[in-house]
Amino acid sequence: MVILIFIFGYLLITLENFFSVNKVIPSILMAVICWSLIIFLNIPVYEYELDQHFILKKNPKHLLLFHLGKASEIVFFIIGAMSIIAVIEKYYGFEAIKDLFCTNNTKRRFLWIISIVSFFLSAIIDNLTATMVLISILRKTILDYKDRLYYLGLVIISANAGGVWSPIGDITTTMLWISNKVTTISLIKKIFIPSVLCMIISTLIASYMPIFNGYIQIKKNDLSKCCRNRGFFMLKLGLSLMLLVPVFKTIIGIPPYMGMMFSLGIMLVVASKKYKSISILDDAFKKVDISSILFFLGILLSVSSLESIGSLYYLSHWINETVSTWRITTFLFGLISSVIDNVPLVAATITMFSYYPLNHDLWHFIAYVSGTGGSIFLIGSASGVSAMSMEKIDFFWYLKKISWIALIGYISGFIYLLIYPFFSL
Repeated sequence: MVILIFIFGYLLITLENFFSVNKVIPSILMAVICWSLIIFLNIPVYEYELDQHFILKKNPKHLLLFHLGKASEIVFFIIGAMSIIAVIEKYYGFEAIKDLFCTNNTKRRFLWIISIVSFFLSAIIDNLTATMVLISILRKTILDYKDRLYYLGLVIISANAGGVWSPIGDITTTMLWISNKVTTISLIKKIFIPSVLCMIISTLIASYMPIFNGYIQIKKNDLSKCCRNRGFFMLKLGLSLMLLVPVFKTIIGIPPYMGMMFSLGIMLVVASKKYKSISILDDAFKKVDISSILFFLGILLSVSSLESIGSLYYLSHWINETVSTWRITTFLFGLISSVIDNVPLVAATITMFSYYPLNHDLWHFIAYVSGTGGSIFLIGSASGVSAMSMEKIDFFWYLKKISWIALIGYISGFIYLLIYPFFSL
């Protein structure tokens, strides 16, 4: 019964546009109904240990509280990151960087600038936020709608590629990091080059498209000097504080959500004292995307219900017996993530293959494929869905013009991951 509820809820999430139902609704209801059935029907629940044994839990409420705590780590991490971004946005931090694009350039050179900025910006502020920032910039720099769509297609690919090598660049990578599957140094060492290859090869292919022939002239924004200086200061402060979060975890040992909350506290202190803004906290929280947070919470608790009844444990063993190597499994997961949301996919993967140790290559493959694979179809990533809703990008236009480029980029990085062990010999 729990499995059927999960499958039905998952279908509603995947086909939200078809059913005209916000994916937050089935996510939350699915979590509540699954755990309610476990408690009401007194279904035996288990906790999976590293030695691959199950320990029977007599009270499912205690196990629910345990999983709620694990999910809350990710939720509060996201709240802190979103709040810092909101403070930067309030003080025109992202408006200020538009001046960096104000120059006379060829369309092809501007494409490279946009792709590189998307790649590195998403590694710091996550791929979804980076995409939204770049959409805002492109709206004021590329006035021709047709031209802008092509630039946005490469922004989605580059932002998703940039998010996979940073522990704070993509929600799925953050989940792997917080779950102690990967460390910051190992993640960067293993994933940075394949993600760069994905971005560079995709951009290189696109740069030869006729749409990027010709020149472009970009004018400066109309921000005052005071607002521009304030924006640059808050942007540098916010990004620096977010980059310190992995440092806090590595040196001090505090959980990532504690580091993010500490960074948020410092950001709010500076903003309130330097600019005499008493209402800064209220203004920041008004811009926090509560619907995304509830969606993540619902998905994580729903997946934990399947973990608790042992379904994911047996599924992982079936996959291992059916597929010859986990490398093929991860490649297929990447293709699947282009169609369905990668958050529940990675959440299930973390549970199914929890017996793989810290920094095992499996986790690095999962980090790469879950992010870059989401670029193949427009609905496969949060950045793609965001761009689709903000700029009214047609799904089939993206499929025809951009998907094949994203697929080549995805395969290029994956091939490097396959041959990387030979380079390290």
